[in-house]
Amino acid sequence: MKRIFITMLTMIFCIVGLQAQAPMGVSYEAAKQAPDMQWVCPEIEKYQSLFNSIRNEDYKIYADKIKENIELYTDPSSPANKYLVTQAVLNIENPLFSPENLLNYISNWIKKKKGWEKAKVDLDKDNKKIVSSATIHVASHSTFLDVYKVSVTPNLVILLMEGNQLLVSFLTDSYKNDVYDSHNKYSRTYREKISDVYPFVPKSSYKITYAKAYVGTYLYFWDFISNLYNDLNANYSRDAKMLAQLHYDYSKDSLVAMYGEPTKVIADQKTCPDVNNEIHFYEKAQKVVFMGKTIDFKDIISCEIVDDPQFIPGRSTTLGAGISFFGFGFGGAETYRTPDKTIHNYVVDVKIDNMVTPFIRIATGQNEQKATEIASTFEYILRHQQENSKSESQKTRTTTRRTRR
Repeated sequence: MKRIFITMLTMIFCIVGLQAQAPMGVSYEAAKQAPDMQWVCPEIEKYQSLFNSIRNEDYKIYADKIKENIELYTDPSSPANKYLVTQAVLNIENPLFSPENLLNYISNWIKKKKGWEKAKVDLDKDNKKIVSSATIHVASHSTFLDVYKVSVTPNLVILLMEGNQLLVSFLTDSYKNDVYDSHNKYSRTYREKISDVYPFVPKSSYKITYAKAYVGTYLYFWDFISNLYNDLNANYSRDAKMLAQLHYDYSKDSLVAMYGEPTKVIADQKTCPDVNNEIHFYEKAQKVVFMGKTIDFKDIISCEIVDDPQFIPGRSTTLGAGISFFGFGFGGAETYRTPDKTIHNYVVDVKIDNMVTPFIRIATGQNEQKATEIASTFEYILRHQQENSKSESQKTRTTTRRTRR
């Protein structure tokens, strides 16, 4: 079989400047009716089929067969430097997504992968690129005296390219081989260049260990790419965050068309944009919109803040081996008590002169400031409604007296 893996780093450096384009001017209705995205990657099946076809229980034979089919990458500027590189391109069919949303999703996915929980994941929004690195266990080999545990620390680059393609690349050039004795006590560490040990140097030491490491590294990289591919097809066939933003803009524009620009909007900044999670006040139209309901200013009767706190008593913990006889304590026991705790739960209750919607409850949890802001706005409406009512009453009395004359 021909050698099939030579283009890696050159391609990465050449395409860093290319940027995927976000969909422009897409309406919510069009996005909602658009077909689901599909992620296609022929390389995954190709290489997994290759590994299955050359699999061998003798890892030295297995490693030699991989070496025959996949070359190490040689740095043109420094031919002595050779790298084990794995690369795949995921093509996005029916693309409709925000690049930032997609890259954020992938970044979070990486952080949930075993071995990557504490890895630093850098997201370059300008160049549509994710860069990370983690230490990954790829092989173990036991002998009569020692246990060898080999890991690699690859550089991971995920790049969103023009043409709606997602490039996933791994690069590493060395192994870290930790040696433990038969009692699993750490003994020593060997750090070896991949190109300086088996199968590239047939007479090197620890042949089986490094054969397993060589095979395990490729299998891990392709398993990672395959898992990402499967997750995107299962969970990112639609950009839910982009759809939520489009729906929010659509809903907000609809309200503006009916009532004009809002005088005030009170929103929870921690949640995804959703008109139903906001309170819109339209002073000119004399309307309040909340949770899909429209309330006339004149129908607001009262407003109050209610706190329904949860009290959590402190707990006592005794540490030490104290002994007690008839209520008398001996020994070094010490008792610690955690303080009592109160968790506030603020709710704004608004009564409405409307049989269909007689009241609304607006929960703000522990955010007393938000509850105060909401209540103050409704109180403003009530004060001005009362002033307008008095003014109308005075006008009516004046008109009546003139009529009698």
